[in-house]
Amino acid sequence: MVSRFPMWAAAIATASGITIAAAANTTAGAAPWCTADYLALSTGALTTTEYVGQDQLEMVLTNVTQQSCSLQGYPGVDLVGPDVPTWGPVFSLRRQDGDPQAFTLEPGASATSILTIGAPSLPEDYWYPTSIVVTPPDDTSQLQIPWIPYTPVQRQDGATRPATFIGPMQPSD
Repeated sequence: MVSRFPMWAAAIATASGITIAAAANTTAGAAPWCTADYLALSTGALTTTEYVGQDQLEMVLTNVTQQSCSLQGYPGVDLVGPDVPTWGPVFSLRRQDGDPQAFTLEPGASATSILTIGAPSLPEDYWYPTSIVVTPPDDTSQLQIPWIPYTPVQRQDGATRPATFIGPMQPSD
C-alpha cells in the first residue's frame, strides 16, 4: 500500500501534537490501493470524436483479485515505438486537467481512463507505437499491452497542449 501522506508531513504533524496514521487509507472505504498486482490492462474500441484529427481509446483496468481496491488519479501512460532522433522511443503522455475522485474497484469490476489520440495530418509525421505501458495511479509497477495496429500518433513531446493526452481514472459504467 502506498501512503497518501509524505513522510515529512507525518513528522511535522507528530511534532505539533497531531496524530496522523500515515499508512492508513481513508478514501474509497479504506480499501488498499489498486496496484499492478491487482489489475489487468485492456483497451476498448477506438472511437472518433467530433474534433477532426482526434480519436479516443478507452484504457481499461480490471480488478482481477478477490479483494476490493481503491483508485484515484491518473495512470502514467507511455507509448513505446520506433526511436525518433529528436525524442527517442518513448512518448510519455500529458494528463488532462481535472479533479479525479477516489473510488472503490470491486473484484471483477473495471475502471477506465480515456486516451485522446492526436492523428498526424502529414504522412511524414506518422509515428506507430508498438505498445502501451501503463502505471496505475500511486504505483510504480507497470502493465503493458500491444498498441492498436495501423494507428499512427503525432508526437508532440514538447507541446504545452498536445493533441494526445490521458484522462483521469473513472469507474466503468
